[in-house]
Amino acid sequence: MIWLTWRQQRTETLIAILVLALVTAVLVPTGLHIASVYDHDGIGGCLAHPTGTCTERLDAFAGRWDSLSSLTGWFNLLPGLIGALLAAPLVLELERGTFRLAWTQSITRRRWLTTRLALLVGAAVAFALQLTLLMSWWRHPLDAVDGRFQNGFDFEGLVPTAYMLFAAAVVLAFGVVLRRTAAAIGLGFAAFFALRIGIEGWVRQHYVAPVHKTWTGGELPGRILISPADALLRTAWVLNRGSGFSATRGHRPDPSIVESCIKHASTRGFERTCLAQHHITEYAYAVYQPASRFWLFQVIEAGIFVVLSLALLGFAIYWIRRRVS
Repeated sequence: MIWLTWRQQRTETLIAILVLALVTAVLVPTGLHIASVYDHDGIGGCLAHPTGTCTERLDAFAGRWDSLSSLTGWFNLLPGLIGALLAAPLVLELERGTFRLAWTQSITRRRWLTTRLALLVGAAVAFALQLTLLMSWWRHPLDAVDGRFQNGFDFEGLVPTAYMLFAAAVVLAFGVVLRRTAAAIGLGFAAFFALRIGIEGWVRQHYVAPVHKTWTGGELPGRILISPADALLRTAWVLNRGSGFSATRGHRPDPSIVESCIKHASTRGFERTCLAQHHITEYAYAVYQPASRFWLFQVIEAGIFVVLSLALLGFAIYWIRRRVS
């Protein structure tokens, strides 16, 4: 039964392997180059022991790879694509009715279904783990500078595996009902990306209430020296941030005084001294999810997609056992 399943699924599996090979061919040389620049520019030492030029060096390093990092955003398609490829042979078998041949060869529905689903889930997990390990390695220097929350969340940790399982499950669920491979893949893709976009854009940030924090005086994110706020916000998922000035005597600060202090100050320290002489306080605020919550959010989001995947697989099993003959 396993050999038969492999023969029926080998074309799609080989296509998935080819896709991963192409991704590897792109990521390995660029990843080695990024790691080399990271070491050559002393970025690790800058993160461990911040100096006066560290802000500029970190910003330059992160900005250097912005366009390349944006291109990898297209890799968000991979879990959906590979998941659909892995589910397609089973849907195609239902469409063509070839499953009846197996059922007449002393193979029970339960055995046929268990074997097909076990190989489907196993292949999805295997491909997802390979993609996750590759992307985590590639992004490691970038994550050290800017954190994993904003740009690496969808490619690292637990969620890629959950995404791929869900993609396969939703295509299969449509397939067992429609028995049309093309329609199942199209509707499955639409459902997959609708949920992905909805969760990423509106739900994820509310898994846990964000932190609201205000800084004043020497705690402010610095233009020249690195403050604790700089290191905190650099690796956090910042939902909103801003800054302003407030008067300590209950009246609104004079904009001309603020502008003069900023214009004529050679360092942030002199700027603050000038403002303090006019009883004006500078403040900054941020609403953010701290980097320490990365794995908590991974568990929550992966759990959502795994539960949905199990529900869809359960529905597919029910439909095949009760409605397919």
